[in-house]
Amino acid sequence: METLVATVLIVIIFTVSSLLLNAMLSNNLKGRDHHITERLNQLYYKYQHQSLMLPYFESSEGWEFSVTTEIREGILLVILKAENPLINKSYSKTATDGL
Repeated sequence: METLVATVLIVIIFTVSSLLLNAMLSNNLKGRDHHITERLNQLYYKYQHQSLMLPYFESSEGWEFSVTTEIREGILLVILKAENPLINKSYSKTATDGL
């Protein structure tokens, strides 16, 4: 009986530990793009404080960043994009011009 209980406890411990490791690895992989969104926020900050000439284009670490403006329905929009053609991934942020 003790052997059965010990085996069940060991299986439970290994299952919980593998689930934790899987969750940690998944979060680590998802967090790798944080620097991309951070750069988009920096570019928007520069735009808000008028230290960025539009249209703006930049390439860094395989990513292509762009900041452009567009008028939709009479509202001036600021469009910030980050694209990586190598991994076919892109991020975008659209904001109204608060100036």
